[in-house]
Amino acid sequence: FIIRIFLGFFKLEIFGYGFLELRELWKFFPKISFFFEEEQNLSKRGTIINEWEKLNRISNRRLNAQTMCTPLKMQWSIDRITIVGTLRENIYYHTPHDVLILDFEQLMRLNEGNGYLKAVGNNGWQLLDQHEENIAYIEILKFQEGKGRIDFNPNKISQFLAGSMKNFIHDLFLEPHFSRADIACDIIDVPDDFITQYRVVDPVSFKPIYGRSGKLETAYWGSRASERQIRMYNKKLEQERKRKVVPKEIDTWWRLELQLRRGKATDWHAMVHESLDSFASPHYLPEDVKVTDRMMITALITEHSYWGQIHRNSKYKYRELLKQESQNDELTNHLRETFSESADDLKRELDTWLQGLDVTEVGAE
Repeated sequence: FIIRIFLGFFKLEIFGYGFLELRELWKFFPKISFFFEEEQNLSKRGTIINEWEKLNRISNRRLNAQTMCTPLKMQWSIDRITIVGTLRENIYYHTPHDVLILDFEQLMRLNEGNGYLKAVGNNGWQLLDQHEENIAYIEILKFQEGKGRIDFNPNKISQFLAGSMKNFIHDLFLEPHFSRADIACDIIDVPDDFITQYRVVDPVSFKPIYGRSGKLETAYWGSRASERQIRMYNKKLEQERKRKVVPKEIDTWWRLELQLRRGKATDWHAMVHESLDSFASPHYLPEDVKVTDRMMITALITEHSYWGQIHRNSKYKYRELLKQESQNDELTNHLRETFSESADDLKRELDTWLQGLDVTEVGAE
């Protein structure tokens, strides 16, 4: 079993069938060469090709709330993946004059400092593109002998490079499985004042981050150590701060992101539905809800600390009212519908990163 590995920095050959170095392949693909040349030119001017380019399966919807009738766009995607597996012990690495038998760490050390691979600490490496943007993080696990992990954002990997990355994962890891999967939905052109009133009403921690203007920019529900953390943030603002291109016709751009770890990563489909059942606002409360209850709900959404000052029975009452609202909420229902429409594509994408394994049947750590 011979592997000659190259992922931007090394070659991959299995049973004598080899891949050309990516830089050699670009010569045969003028469009790809043009893309990277243009990206480099933009980068020199302080502008980087942006994530808007990846939004190619946008679903158009319309939002009706009170006197507002707003067209909006949505797209679901896989935002980050962590794969864990047992590292192959023997890797046959071809040099121009010899064949070396290496383990994973030796292979990484051999390729450090070549412009694509950068050491991080004693047991980790960053995989970089030609602009030194982080593509992936690769690590030998300290407390799990013989195991490693790779963490990356598939949205930042070009379709051309993705095939090599998948082969890289498949040929270096035995029994790979997901330990984290982030499922995200980009929400385009919903007014800021409208979407910032949404909350996850489960009894979890809530951390809002406000800008200098006093407006909400990012909200976290759940802790970083938990199996599920939800984040909603102003994606347009983030892109602009990174000096990336946002089309002028985009008024607002928010992202709702579910960070799922360990067992929740495997059960991602059910976790999205469960989370959306708790994604609520005061916009679509049932008509029979009393004015005093509406006022209380508005206060709880505006000031999260009030939840800690009311009786347990009141907490249960208002959470149930908001979960009822979630079933009537137009924005949340659009999220449900578009997720159902995208679920097969998302599952197919996740499966291909494990070379055909069914992620719903693979255990996660």
